[in-house]
Amino acid sequence: MSVSSLTTRVALRPVALGISLLAITGGHAAYEASAKTLAVSVDGHVVKVKTHGDTVAKVLSAAHLTVNPHDLLAPSKATKVSDGNTIVLRRGRPMNLTIDGTTRTVWVTATSVNEALDQIGLRAQGAILSADRSRAVPLKGFSLEVRTRKTVQILDAGKVRRFVTNSLVLKDVLADAKVVLRPQDKLSLPLVSPVRNGLVVRINRIDGGHEGIDLPIPFSTERRADSSMFKGETKTLREGRVGVLHRNYKLLFLNHKLSKRILTSAHATAAPVTEIVAFGTKARPTHSASADGLNWAALARCESGGNPRSVSSNGEYRGLYQFSLGTWHGVGGSGDPIDASSGEQTYRAQILYRRSGRSPWPVCGRYL
Repeated sequence: MSVSSLTTRVALRPVALGISLLAITGGHAAYEASAKTLAVSVDGHVVKVKTHGDTVAKVLSAAHLTVNPHDLLAPSKATKVSDGNTIVLRRGRPMNLTIDGTTRTVWVTATSVNEALDQIGLRAQGAILSADRSRAVPLKGFSLEVRTRKTVQILDAGKVRRFVTNSLVLKDVLADAKVVLRPQDKLSLPLVSPVRNGLVVRINRIDGGHEGIDLPIPFSTERRADSSMFKGETKTLREGRVGVLHRNYKLLFLNHKLSKRILTSAHATAAPVTEIVAFGTKARPTHSASADGLNWAALARCESGGNPRSVSSNGEYRGLYQFSLGTWHGVGGSGDPIDASSGEQTYRAQILYRRSGRSPWPVCGRYL
């Protein structure tokens, strides 16, 4: 080999090496440039993730995030993603919920007590809560006691009293209503009876050889059409109230034991009050993304990837707007949200929005 050819080959090696390095560097830069940047919101805290992953599952893996059975993920893991997409992950939280003395465990993804009540479909207007509505619900769990507001009607001495209470047993209701029971008086229910909404309790007053008994006269319900309300919506305009039929009896005793009761008079002392309920007759509108000025399509994309059949990983949240079954039924829905049309789901979501604002969607609600 000649000296000149050897010199030429040695000179070419650095050039070739430089070209290879340039190719590697350029390829790496192109690879980095092809990466997608997505936003991942975890309980409202947003982080940016840069990845080449093409599905939600791969993005979560790049962010070192796992999804637990009670978490809510939108869109689902298999959904394809593109640059600029947002993924929402809400962590499940257990709640030991006691309603009027009955305890059960529910899972919510809400971060506050008020949002949790909306998620489980509990309309707690007038209720007494063991925690402030704004209190945070921690990941480790939370206990909440709810005493709902109930209406009780007390029939006493020919009169009817309507009493609103949060008490759990009849004894406390009578104490709050300042009802005095004498030893000889009789109550139609035991003092330890649980209180439910619409309860009617009778007090029979006994004086010497006479007894007065009050019997409830049922009230009727009048339904009125209202063209300003949608079909399926109802509103109570006036609550019904039972009337009172007062009966007087003469009591006959034998050996200090009651042997006979003789009816001496009977007359109505209070007329029943008819309950009036309005029902909607207006046809439901055909919903579009901006039917009421709000961007429901954007909310649906965030909550479910725009899939009306979407179901959360734990099965608790369903449809376009990730309703729980309790919330869905609370806004008049029947069956399962995923079996309803997209228009029906949007209609129910709008009812929920009119009732609770954006709070049922603490993360995705900002897109409305």
